[in-house]
Formats: sequence, C-alpha cells, structure tokens
Amino acid sequence: MNHRSVRVIGMTVAALAGLAGLAGLAGCGGGEPLDGSAPGPRSSAVPAYVAAYRAGYTAGKAVYDSSGKGAAVRETVWGGCTRRALQAGSAAEADRGAWVRGCLGGVARAPEQLPTGPVTKRTTDAEMLERFRARARAEGETRQADHVRVLTVVQLTERDYDVELSTDYPAGPPGKPGSESLARSFVDWWDGDHGRDGTARNVLVLGADGKRLTAQRI
Repeated sequence: MNHRSVRVIGMTVAALAGLAGLAGLAGCGGGEPLDGSAPGPRSSAVPAYVAAYRAGYTAGKAVYDSSGKGAAVRETVWGGCTRRALQAGSAAEADRGAWVRGCLGGVARAPEQLPTGPVTKRTTDAEMLERFRARARAEGETRQADHVRVLTVVQLTERDYDVELSTDYPAGPPGKPGSESLARSFVDWWDGDHGRDGTARNVLVLGADGKRLTAQRI
C-alpha cells in the first residue's frame, strides 16, 4: 500500500470519528439545540376556567341524577347553580361564572362545551355604591356603609350576576357580625335591579384581604 492510499484511509477514519462524536453529543444533550439553548417547557396545566367548568358540570349532573328533569328549571330559572357556586370551594372561586355555566350544562344533561377563556366578568359601579350609601345615611347606617370601599358587579351568565362589597373589615373567619349586618342592609335596600339587565342573585361582603366574610341571597 502506497503513502497516498494510507493518507486517504486516515482522512476517512477521522471524518467518520468526527461524525460519531457529533451524534454522541446530540444523544447526550437530550435533543437540546446545538446553540446550547434549552427547549421551552411544555405546560400541561389545565386553565382555571376549564377546571371550574368541569367541577360545575359534575355538580350539575349530580343534581340532575338526584332530582330529575325538574332540577333544570329550578337551577336555571331560580338561580340554583349560582347559589351552589358559593358553597363549591376553591374550584368555583377560580372562575365562578365558568362553574355556573358548567353546572347549568350538567343539570340540563347537555354536552360539555368547555369555555375558551375566563367567563366571570367584574365591573365596578361607583354610582350604585353612592346610592346605597345615600340610603344608609337616610336610615342612620352611615358608619356601616362607610366600611365599603368598592362595589363590584360580578357577571356570571348572560342574565345572572352577584354584587361584591369590598370593605376595610379585617381578615377573619366568615360570619363576622359587622359583615352580616352590612349584607342584610344591602339586601333590604335592594329593590329590583336598579336599571341593570339581568337578575342579581347574591351579595358578598369581602374583607380587606379580598376574602369572603359573608354572603346572602338578594
């Protein structure tokens, strides 16, 4: 074998070794890009509004199974699902509107229609708050109403909504006397829907930390 043949064989072996080395690096890197950047993480978390919808749907199906077809009318027309959402825990609080939508679907035995985004819509209403405060002043309940900092209309469905009163009451266990008295005062003042479309179902009093202190039907 002449020197030229030896040189060609040596170059071929070196090239094959280099390719093998690159393949080994790719295998050891777990498929990472050659520029060294790691692939982005794949999120498998279920959105809160989807989890809330599914929890509500399950609850609605259970109501139908225990009460029959009449449950659909009761839960829809009389706001049963909106009341149940208040006792459904953290699953509902993530998106109460999505939970109610799921409950209404479940109790009607309708196919699941998962929401594509958050369902609950919150809008502040300073005018309604001022009207409530005016009534409180007329009734000698000024100090009680003065605890309210923000009034929020919480749209749950196209027709149903709750009213949330955010207060400066300190955080504490639900059922504090001051918060319950405030909720009763609001319910006593409420008459009709004050020019809003739809039906108000509940009033919720929230503490300074944003957590619910009490809730009453309107």
